Amino acid sequence: MLMIKQVKSSKGAQAVPRARRATAVAAAGEPAPAAPAERGPVQGRSQASLKRMLAAARNLMLERDGEDFTLNDVSMTGKVSIGSIYHRFASKDDLVRAVLEAEMKEIEAGETLVQQRSLEQSRSLDQFISLFIRDFFEVLKKHSLFIRLNIRRAATDPAAAMLGDTHEQRAAQRLHTALTVYAADIPGDLDRKASYSMLMIFFALAWQLTPEMPRPTKPQQHPDWVIIELCTMITSYLKN
Repeated sequence: MLMIKQVKSSKGAQAVPRARRATAVAAAGEPAPAAPAERGPVQGRSQASLKRMLAAARNLMLERDGEDFTLNDVSMTGKVSIGSIYHRFASKDDLVRAVLEAEMKEIEAGETLVQQRSLEQSRSLDQFISLFIRDFFEVLKKHSLFIRLNIRRAATDPAAAMLGDTHEQRAAQRLHTALTVYAADIPGDLDRKASYSMLMIFFALAWQLTPEMPRPTKPQQHPDWVIIELCTMITSYLKN
């Protein structure tokens, strides 16, 4: 596991039919990905124990800005036995993967919500792209550490790479569904344009959230220059 245009006046803009927008909004909320492959608990007490494990691992990752923790740390922080942890997860890597997958589900839920809200508030393609990218950036900010960790892991961990690929494909499909509202303004292959647009949006925003990546700026540049330029670029790409 990628800018700002003036919106047409309400007098000159063609309003998008309410029924079409409602259909796209509903269709965008597809089910979340399948749960991680740990052994699934059946009893309420076991379910609570699993939640404590995941929460403890997540909090340790946030506290230490990475994966520098042990299963003993998880045991003490989450008040669960080492035996319980190994009953659910074969290794620390498996536990980390489960945390990352849970975070991806949270990102998908947040992305779906802002996409729905952006559709409801927009009356043009330009306005939708601007609202969606800005709000999506706020969603990614909340999960930035876990996005960076999954990107790093993907280079050597096939499971992390697959998680990122699956998230990317599902995000592209959701954007495709939303863009059908403005299909008349998007010439060419809508599926391909939605896929490349989502790829550019995600990686441009993820780059902004990666501290180790160099970010050359000029004193006169607006603090949100990446967002502004990204909105312009994506809108132009979709319309041409």
